[in-house]
Parts: sequence; structure tokens; C-alpha cells
Amino acid sequence: MSSSTLVNVAEDAENRLVALLAGSGRPSFVQDCEQCLLNGDAAGLLKVIISDQGAMNELLNGEEASFSLLAALLERVSVAEQEVQLADALATAVENQLTDKDKQLRLLSSLYNLRSRPNEKCALLVRMVALAPSLTGRLGELVEDLVSLLDGWSIELKERRPLYRVIAQKDESKKQKFTLLLIETYTDASQIDKEGLDAAKEAAIGAIRDPVTLFQQQRSMLNTPAIKALEGNNETKDLYDLLEIFQEGKLQQYRAFKKDEVLSKYSLNEEECTRNMRILSLCSLATEFEEVPYNLVATTLDVSENEVESWVIAAVSSGLLSAKMDQIEQRIMVERSVVRKFDMIQWKALQSQLQIWKHNVNGILEALKQSDLAVAGPV
Repeated sequence: MSSSTLVNVAEDAENRLVALLAGSGRPSFVQDCEQCLLNGDAAGLLKVIISDQGAMNELLNGEEASFSLLAALLERVSVAEQEVQLADALATAVENQLTDKDKQLRLLSSLYNLRSRPNEKCALLVRMVALAPSLTGRLGELVEDLVSLLDGWSIELKERRPLYRVIAQKDESKKQKFTLLLIETYTDASQIDKEGLDAAKEAAIGAIRDPVTLFQQQRSMLNTPAIKALEGNNETKDLYDLLEIFQEGKLQQYRAFKKDEVLSKYSLNEEECTRNMRILSLCSLATEFEEVPYNLVATTLDVSENEVESWVIAAVSSGLLSAKMDQIEQRIMVERSVVRKFDMIQWKALQSQLQIWKHNVNGILEALKQSDLAVAGPV
């Protein structure tokens, strides 16, 4: 098919679209549209149709193919800024002039598939997530791989905030993950606004309420500017202090903290907090010793020695600890444990462990060398 034929096909489709909407538009609707068609003014035609409420009601409540035709016309707008503004106006019309949420979502999905600019697609995803009853199907798949998708689109961190925020609000099971992603978009203290501080507060509460599920993602949150802002705010300083204990401290520090008012203020359950602190304290203890006697565990967790094994099982079940128990010797043999805090003490411990490994490897190599010499015999 020649390029001129393609143009004729497009023009014929646009003429049929105008004819379809003619009866619903204002008195000058057809004349205004025909003038735009005559001048090859795609932007003008889109403006005439989108600004006419009657015509848009007819379009939006009619066949979805007609909407797709109008949306495809955006590609023929020669000025990029105009194209973006008109695409946004079309999406807004879908939201404001339709009451059928299922159809709203279908039309926005159609527009999303037709658009190519990353920032537009990101903004459309915000609208789609807000409208969707749940994050399932294709939309759910996009959300699951969202960070990679946004990275591939080279979307700036600050431009991701509305999307991360709406997902956190939409799905309780994803709230903490996307709240953490949200606070990571604030890379400097000067960027922290009220929304940033509120997000930091939600992230801190979530990390205290459940320090296990997203342990890896939460472990460095104290270093983010948004969380640090909590420390400098009189209203949230107590929340920061409690979070710091959950990030780096042990049960003794938690017990010493004047926490009753803080727990009540942020709707935190004391029993759950104590349980989590015991698991975290056991993990910290496991990074300090390769073998831990039951009595030391009992002292650290403030439990009887009869309860030690159940707490080890709880820590192992959480995925934060891998260990075996010697019930006869009353000790725990640590195989692996998460590191909650990594500072100079941990660096020195790692250096010491590496020196031991180096010594052991050298010993093995020397033994192998002597064995080879023995087999070869005297020269």
C-alpha cells in the first residue's frame, strides 16, 4: 500500500469519526472539524472533539474502536508539547465523563498501549492503578516488574513518586515495599516535603511492625534522607529512636526504651514488637559467635532455657537465621545469619575470619605440597 493510500485511509477514518459524532456536538462542530481536516491540523481536530462534551460523551459511551481511532490521531500532532497535553486531556475526559470504571480502565489501557513516551505511560499507569479494583492481570504484571520498567524508561526518581504512592495506597500487601521505594526517591534532605515526611513515617511504622518480611530492603533505611528527617522532627523523633532499635539494637535496648506512649501513638502491638525484637536479637547474637550456648541465648532474649529451642526455630523459620541445635551440649551451631549492623566491629570480625581462612588454606596447600614430595621420592 502506498503512502498516499495510507493517508487517504486515515482521512476517511477521521471523516467517518466526525460524521459519527456530528449529531452530539455543538452546532459548529462539523464545520470546525472539517476546517481542521482541510488544513491537515490533527491537533486542532483533537481539540475540537475533546473540548466538546456532547461529542466526547458519544465517543466514550460508544464503540471502543472509535476511541482508539481518536487516540491514534495523537501521533499526527507535529508539536510534541501539544501532543502530550492533548493525550493528558483525553485521559482526563475518560476519568471525568465516564462512570463505568471497567470501561474507564479499558480505554486508559488502550491509550497506554498507543503512547510511546515513557513519562506519559508512567502518568497513565498512575491513573490506571487508581481506577483498578485490584492489581491483577496485566496491570499486576506491570506492577511486579515496575522498577525495572521505570529504569528501562529512564524515569527520574521524583517522577516515580505519584506511581509508588498510589500503589502503596491501593494494595495493603504491597504498601511497605512501595513506601520504601517512595522514600528512596528523596535523595537529599532539601527535597523532603510534607508528603516525603509522611511517607517516611509510614515506612518506619511498617518496618517496626514487620521487620522480617522485607528485611533486606529495610536494612539500610536509616541512611535515607527521608528517614533521617524523622530524627530532626520533634513530632517523629520518638519514632526514629524506636526504629533505630529495631534496625540495630537488641531486646535490652527495646525494654529500656520508654515505648508505651510511642507504641500507642503509632498503633503498634507490644506483644508482636517484643516477639520480633527477640528474633532480631538472636540474629545479632548469631553474628557474634559461631557457637552460642543456650544460657547466653536465654539471657539475651530474657526467656528460660527451656524456651530457647522454640526461639531458634522461629528465627530459622523467618529466613533470617540458619543454624543447628546440639541438645546434648546445649548450644547452637550458627551456619548463617543476617547482619543487622555493619560497622567497624563487623569489619574487624570479618578481617579476623578471613585471616583464619587464609591460615587454613595455606596449611592445606602446604600439606598437599609435602604429600606430592613424598610420592615423588628423593631427587
